[in-house]
Amino acid sequence: MKITVFGDSILKGVITGEGIPLFDVVEDNSLALAQRQLGFELDNQSVFGNTINKAQRKLIQYLKKGETCDFCIIESGGNDCDYDWNFINDSELQSFEPRVPLTEFLRILDEMVILCRENKITPILMSMPPLVWDNWYEHICKQRNKNKILSFLNGNPNILYQNHEKYNLHLVKYAFEKNVQLVDMRMHFLEHSDYRRIMCADGIHPSKEGYEYMSKLWIKKIPELRKE
Repeated sequence: MKITVFGDSILKGVITGEGIPLFDVVEDNSLALAQRQLGFELDNQSVFGNTINKAQRKLIQYLKKGETCDFCIIESGGNDCDYDWNFINDSELQSFEPRVPLTEFLRILDEMVILCRENKITPILMSMPPLVWDNWYEHICKQRNKNKILSFLNGNPNILYQNHEKYNLHLVKYAFEKNVQLVDMRMHFLEHSDYRRIMCADGIHPSKEGYEYMSKLWIKKIPELRKE
């Protein structure tokens, strides 16, 4: 069985924190750990900072080269629902769109699912691990104008969590409506006794322990995947 992955830093295995200049990539990411135990073939095309439109371009290039696989994991949303904080910090504008607006995110997601199915590849979606919004807010404000960031958030940093949750719920809704198999990583994290403890200090990336925890769900779910 071959699995190809088009994801972002979470399935790449990125960690951030003290002593790391910007970020690091752990060899033992969640899918690598699952592969080690289950023995499937893995082609992980995940990229730090990936958004759904970039993932779509990579999928198209992948297919044009004649590549194929049994299952394609599409993992996106965390960067799509986020904003260009440097631009917000430096701009005099009052209104800003997410990196990929929700309607565009869902449109491209649907196009990727259809493209997989047209090429006899079974699409798999993964829900977004939950955000630790207060840590993420503090991370965003580092070396930026905190008052300006707070003003953009209408004085309510919890909007960061609400926006993240909104994209995730639409992704899950899409999976049910289009009968796409879903690995519910968000539920898995929320079932942890203290999911904040297995996240990096930035509040958005799992820690090494977090990736080990993610691998447990992959190890359970991958043998259950159904080829369409």
